[in-house]
Amino acid sequence: MSYILNYFNFNESKSISNSCEKVLNDIWKLINDDIKNIKSGSCKLNILEPDFKVDGLMVKYNVNIGKNNYCDATAYLPKSSINLDIDVVDMDDEFLYYIESVLFHELLHLYQHYNLLLNNKFRPESFSIGSILPQLKKIVKTEYGNYILDILYFSLSHELSAQLHQYYFYKKKNKDYKKIENIKQLLSSFSIKKLNDDELKELIKIKNHILNSIDFYSTNKKYKKDISKSLWNESNIDIFLNKLSDIVKNKVKWIVKKMKIIDSKILKDDEIRYDETISLPTNWDDHENVEKYEIYSFIKENLNDCKIIDFI
Repeated sequence: MSYILNYFNFNESKSISNSCEKVLNDIWKLINDDIKNIKSGSCKLNILEPDFKVDGLMVKYNVNIGKNNYCDATAYLPKSSINLDIDVVDMDDEFLYYIESVLFHELLHLYQHYNLLLNNKFRPESFSIGSILPQLKKIVKTEYGNYILDILYFSLSHELSAQLHQYYFYKKKNKDYKKIENIKQLLSSFSIKKLNDDELKELIKIKNHILNSIDFYSTNKKYKKDISKSLWNESNIDIFLNKLSDIVKNKVKWIVKKMKIIDSKILKDDEIRYDETISLPTNWDDHENVEKYEIYSFIKENLNDCKIIDFI
């Protein structure tokens, strides 16, 4: 495996299995009535799918009357838990569907992490950054520093993969998933500014904190060696931001292409199978008609592990 193909290319995503949808249905049957009736609770189940096994997954859901319809969630392995925090004003079908999609999103992350642990892979950079960003949010004070943290978070390969799966989840029901559009807009409008002293200090702190966390979480010697040549080891902040801008531009192209593929599948009423993919050409932009390409497993190549696309 090529751990880092160049300064910006990190490949860590694993394919997503239809087991995630099956497990989602199993959990939703257990908790749907409680959530619909604004009742908190929990359930515990074993995931025993061929490609996804978790003993005693605990799903906790805290449902309260609030000022807005809101749902946030976290998932953990190896602790084997998903926590849903839900505030509700109007528990209509649309909000219920959104809660279900958030649960699906977290199951996808568990599946990604499960496969990395199962295959004894190093802790990938995408997950390392994802775990450190909430801590950085607590200490970053400047508006631009927080803006960079948002750009980083919504550029993470495992997060984008789950967001695209939620988009697919919505499209199957002929519904709009607006968050992926908001993410695309955020990344598309990424801007570099002249930094004041406080912003410069914070960006250096962010970059060094991430570099140290990646080094701490990684045990693979080749990966550690390549990290020294990576974006995070760039000492010049102007160069760092320009390299980050290049990554983000490619992320946007990647999102657009994946959404087009999903749209074309849905339009033809051609369900995306999780053992199907399209093998991509060397230069995606030279080929717009995906029908010509050899079919393998759709999810792995087109929503997760596309090696020609730039990953943070």
